[in-house]
Amino acid sequence: YLDGFKGTVFRQTQFAEFEQFIHEQDAKGQPLTASFMDQAYRDLNAKYYGDAVISDDEISLEWARIPHFYYNFYVYQYATGFAAASTLADGIVNGGQENVDRYLTYLKSGSSDTPTNVMKKAGVDMTQPDYLEKAFIIFEERLNEFEALYEK
Repeated sequence: YLDGFKGTVFRQTQFAEFEQFIHEQDAKGQPLTASFMDQAYRDLNAKYYGDAVISDDEISLEWARIPHFYYNFYVYQYATGFAAASTLADGIVNGGQENVDRYLTYLKSGSSDTPTNVMKKAGVDMTQPDYLEKAFIIFEERLNEFEALYEK
């Protein structure tokens, strides 16, 4: 779970921020040269990882090998979907029968409504930041559990 969270929520958010920046720069008329993209990606990587990770110079080239950047802007959905699923699952496991019933209703909904409305009926309102905050709380709980087990 911890690595999945990092790889999906943290990393895909980083990718989405890079995509958004590049789209904004293009809209302003900024030429998207390789050197410009390299520097933008290097700066963003430093923002996300800080001094905790030592990156080699080649990290600036990583953007060029990520196929997501060659398609429509969509990677943010990985992060929001993982966060929503974490919140939904936590409600089922730690909540009452009402959460189980809402989940079953969610499964039966299929494509009868928009995804955000279906999720809202399941108990996760993706139009509000609460589900994201809850996902980070769950991550912290799992991390604390892992650290406690490691210390044993």
